[in-house]
Amino acid sequence: MSDLDTRLGLAMSAAHMAVWDSVLADGSVAGSTVYWSADGATLLGLPEIKLEQPFSAFLQFVHPADRDELFHRMQDAADRCTPYELEYRVQWPNGSMHWLAAKACAQCDERGRAVRTLGVVWDVTQAKLRELEAAAQRELAEVTLASIGDGVATTDAQGNTRFMNRVAEQLTGWSRELAVGKPIEQTLKLAYEPLAPGAAPLAHSQVREPAGKDEHAARRCLRLRQSIGVSNGAQLITRDGRQIPIEDSASPIWSESGEMLGAVLVFRDVSHERKLTQQLSWYASHDPLTGLINRREFEQQIAAALHTAKHDGHSHALLYIDLDQFKIVNDTCGHSAGDVLLQLLAKMLQAQLRDSDVLARLGGDELGVLLPHCPPDQAMLVADQLRQSIKNFRFVWDSRSFDIGASIGLVEVTHDSKSMTELLMAADQACYLAKEHGRNRVHLYMESDLKLAQRQGEMQWVSRLNDAFEHDAFRLYALPIVPLAAAPGGQPDQRRQAGEAAHDEVLIRIQNDEGELIPPGAFIPAAERYDLMVAIDRWVIRAVCRYIHGRRVAGHRAEALYSVNLSGSSLNDEGLHDYILDQFSEFGIDPAAICFEITETAVIANLPQAQAFMARLKTLGCRFSLDDFGSGLSSFAYLKALPVDYLKIDGMFIRDIKQNTINYALVKAINEVGHVMGMLTVAEYVEDEETLALVRRLGVDYAQGHAVGTLRPLPAGAN
Repeated sequence: MSDLDTRLGLAMSAAHMAVWDSVLADGSVAGSTVYWSADGATLLGLPEIKLEQPFSAFLQFVHPADRDELFHRMQDAADRCTPYELEYRVQWPNGSMHWLAAKACAQCDERGRAVRTLGVVWDVTQAKLRELEAAAQRELAEVTLASIGDGVATTDAQGNTRFMNRVAEQLTGWSRELAVGKPIEQTLKLAYEPLAPGAAPLAHSQVREPAGKDEHAARRCLRLRQSIGVSNGAQLITRDGRQIPIEDSASPIWSESGEMLGAVLVFRDVSHERKLTQQLSWYASHDPLTGLINRREFEQQIAAALHTAKHDGHSHALLYIDLDQFKIVNDTCGHSAGDVLLQLLAKMLQAQLRDSDVLARLGGDELGVLLPHCPPDQAMLVADQLRQSIKNFRFVWDSRSFDIGASIGLVEVTHDSKSMTELLMAADQACYLAKEHGRNRVHLYMESDLKLAQRQGEMQWVSRLNDAFEHDAFRLYALPIVPLAAAPGGQPDQRRQAGEAAHDEVLIRIQNDEGELIPPGAFIPAAERYDLMVAIDRWVIRAVCRYIHGRRVAGHRAEALYSVNLSGSSLNDEGLHDYILDQFSEFGIDPAAICFEITETAVIANLPQAQAFMARLKTLGCRFSLDDFGSGLSSFAYLKALPVDYLKIDGMFIRDIKQNTINYALVKAINEVGHVMGMLTVAEYVEDEETLALVRRLGVDYAQGHAVGTLRPLPAGAN
């Protein structure tokens, strides 16, 4: 062996290569003889010795799936006297599978017929396994990305699109094949104009190219070489020009060596979430029955008008409207008729106002109107036109016809006005004086009106409430809370098996000298204003305890649960806890028989005191009910911090649930969240069978209202 052959052999061995040498018969690969070097024999799993074998014997080592391809490639190269390269699998005698790579050329005689193929063969098993594993991982990644619900797109280091999953293709309108290689701004076009709650999507002409803080998330990620968090104000502009609200984020893609290869963007369609947010925002500022803005939003409008009056010298007018005959419609035809009346009047009045005027429902049958840039004389004309329109309006229900009147209070909003609260109070008092002077009229507020009305109202209510305490004029009534179905989780509440409506909400009334009952809505606001609510709450607690004791003495052994309302003032009464314990002790009351009912707004306004108060009484066995839940639209954030047993869904959602799909969805959501948190739910204002069927279908646990039970007096012994 020459020195050259020795060096060549060493080089081949170091490269794990072997010489392939085959001699062809009549140009046919099939009839050739293969000569292997010793290293070549080991590539077939044979001992390390030189090997001579027919091509057909060699072919038996080749994987059956690769034999035809190997033979045809080699024969084609022999026929054309050209080189060839290929990879194929061989199976060793021990059964293991290996990948070989071959590179050879055909040698031909003077007639152009192949007589020999000569080349090299080497083992590429490890490289091939790594390649196959990488391909499998890529395929798995693509399958995973295709199956998730978010859109995913990747870029190279220059910001050109490399990949889009199926969701990204659907959202953008770009196919992966068309998108690859194009700038990400073109395939994933974004606008970062934030939308105000309730605003319509941007017009295409309003979309501006991202710049500065609005830089495309992928570009910013590549520039800063760091992840970009979720943005909430993005709009995806699809290939056909549609706009889809999305949340998007971006992160760098790094190689093992620390080189940034590109960016990956994850984005999802948040149209439904934003629509729901807008709807919730609308409900927070509007009255769901009439579609008018509510009292809270109206107060903000007044505050804004007051600001311009004080700083710019503008003059505005505020109207407070109270419908004179509304109660007759409600009492005669029911709440449904009253609701329709309010809706019709709202549409009629809105049509008579300027676009800049603001009409609001303040509660019940009370409306408010803000007339911007309107002097007093002009405001008086507008107010009187509205009064006359209401007077001329005839409401017909079930063949009955009603004349509706309105008393209107008017107050100027000027530089001298003190505050939004005082403006509303002044308008309210002017409306009250319009009623006092004969109804169906407009009264312009004068400075002397407020002091007179406040003094009269204070003396009247303080005197009447004190008389009620002194002459025992308070009366207790019970409104049943009726179980509808099994409690969540399949564990029925014990009282549901008792066969009777054993859960009552206790309500207070005042009986006047004529024997008429005064509802709490007439005197509770005054009691709250003049610090009499604590005394009223204590009276109710003692009266309920005395009533339970009287039932026990009379031989009534059936378990019962009584819900007692507590005001926000009582939550701040440091002595109330001890007072309750004294009543329990004096009358021998089981704390489990009492459920204290607190409104959501009172709890939120007195959260630390409410938590402490509830925790102390819960340890005794008392229960708690959160009333008017949902009215604040911030309720869920506080709910988990309160030891609540019953969740009473605000009646404004229940009353309109038949016609309003949003109310239906909100009731469904509140009910489900309450159940997840282990609470029982109560639907208030269930007034008819259709509403009852709906709340039962939603899985609400209890109902309260005329459809399941009416108000009944508690025996005199409780009063």
